[in-house]
Amino acid sequence: MTQPTDRATLLARRLRVDIDLGTYPVVNFQELLGKRELNPISETRAQDDENYDDDGAGREATTGYNWRLELKLSHSTNLDGSSLNPVHAFLRAKHLAAQTQNVAAGEFPVRWYDKNGISSGEEFTGRCYVKQWSRDSNASADLEVVTVVLQGQGRRIPITNPNADLTPAITGLMPATGDDGGGDLVSIFGNHFTNATDVDFGANAADFVVVNDSHIVAITPAGTAGTVRVTVETPEGVSPNVPADDFVYTA
Repeated sequence: MTQPTDRATLLARRLRVDIDLGTYPVVNFQELLGKRELNPISETRAQDDENYDDDGAGREATTGYNWRLELKLSHSTNLDGSSLNPVHAFLRAKHLAAQTQNVAAGEFPVRWYDKNGISSGEEFTGRCYVKQWSRDSNASADLEVVTVVLQGQGRRIPITNPNADLTPAITGLMPATGDDGGGDLVSIFGNHFTNATDVDFGANAADFVVVNDSHIVAITPAGTAGTVRVTVETPEGVSPNVPADDFVYTA
């Protein structure tokens, strides 16, 4: 009798990349769609550290590290071709900002992780800029594919996989204040909003539209001057209380 296999090879397409389109301190991670290839790279930076005691054998000492994401993207528009994919447009604009102003003007947060929710050793976030944006396919019959290099700026920080827990989570409100009479449009940013069944401002339910898994647009209900907690509910649970979900009603 042969022994059944107890392993399965991981698929390269398991990795998801999110780009933060928000303006600090609002966090608005949106998925980068159209990935054809993705290569997260981390390189140790070292210098020669050989001394007499090594008897001619080489030795190096770590002085730091560099990281980057190398991607190939299917450059995309919306279905009717009237506008670029918003994340692709954001990356292109940041590339131009880094070229024409300075690298700091082109920086933004990125995160990547296994979209199936497992801990695979590729769950990180950090700040980066678009070091390269170049078209790979230029013939008349080609699809437009671009090579993009997201060059890390500073530390690459380990994170908990955002898909390990599908409870909705709020990372920011824009705006975070509004009239106590209600009727204001508020963008709610976060994670796992797709199946939202309820949005509340304090004890009052709001009308809302789910734009995508990380973005809800709500109409504020009438309230009382002061700070209330905004919550999003899905079949997975209710968003936990965090400072980012505070909304201030003004008289």
